[in-house]
Amino acid sequence: MLPGRAIRSPGCAFLPSWRKFWLFGVLAAGSLLALANIRRGALSTETPQTGGQLRPASWPSNAITVAWLGHATLLIDFLGVRVLTDPTFFHRVGMNVAGLFTVGPARRAPVPLTPAALPPLDLILITHAHMDHLDLRSLGALPKAAAVVSCSGCRDLIRPLGYSDVRPLRWGESTVVHGLRITAMGARHWGRRWPWEADRGYNSYLLEKDGVRMLIACDSAFTALFSQLRANPPLIAAFSIGAYDPWIRSHADPEQVWEMFRETGARYLIPIHWGTFRLSKEPMDEPLRRLIQAAGPRADAIVIRKIGGIFQQSVPMLHQAAMAQTSATQP
Repeated sequence: MLPGRAIRSPGCAFLPSWRKFWLFGVLAAGSLLALANIRRGALSTETPQTGGQLRPASWPSNAITVAWLGHATLLIDFLGVRVLTDPTFFHRVGMNVAGLFTVGPARRAPVPLTPAALPPLDLILITHAHMDHLDLRSLGALPKAAAVVSCSGCRDLIRPLGYSDVRPLRWGESTVVHGLRITAMGARHWGRRWPWEADRGYNSYLLEKDGVRMLIACDSAFTALFSQLRANPPLIAAFSIGAYDPWIRSHADPEQVWEMFRETGARYLIPIHWGTFRLSKEPMDEPLRRLIQAAGPRADAIVIRKIGGIFQQSVPMLHQAAMAQTSATQP
């Protein structure tokens, strides 16, 4: 969701007239949305719960630890490789106007960790260029030593922020960071940042180290694409579960997410992209409620249910789970 790009200087006089009309229309609509969010936030009873205090410096390097920081932002220690996905740390996501303010939805739950409280990062993953996933202000606030793996058309947005190691991937391409293999795969979404731009791409990512795999799925409408993983399934899969009403053509509803998760053969599901910013019409807490209902007797596979929640598995448990999972998925 949220197409758009940060505006760092006025410069509107140089835009074609139809683009100026579109730009001012977005600003006006965004301002109304911001006001609506403020008013709704004062009356809402749907504010999602948050977990306890996170201490990533204490996480063991011989385990996989995943913390959900809200929206599509996961902080992961993957067997000693520290990964951050689609970082959003500030009060609003949207169009930044001349570095002065941001027009867009406001955060409905506090971020559990500030950029200053993060451990040193090895890898930042960007799934696509929409402003609630590629938030330039959040990326700019992070140390620049990490490698950034992104979809194919985002390098020109990321490099000016000071990152020297930017690795755009197309579907099927891989790269390795400190022994962690990252492979890009598809989804059913879209990747324009401005309406007049070419599509910048959109990626899901498969992470793998020491025989353990994890899927970071891009925002996606329902698709059979993820079923190809079943032959060698990930242990963990993170799927976006919100923003489906009325955006069902680009975001799956919770029942569809459960079906896509089931088709991967994964053992654990981490639901993201819900409960943080109001991007659509469904109640803020509805996606998780519907997902749990869809899971039925397998609801214990849904392992993070609060912003700030943590999932952790040690190496012995990882190998036991992987072996059990392989046996369960073999014909």
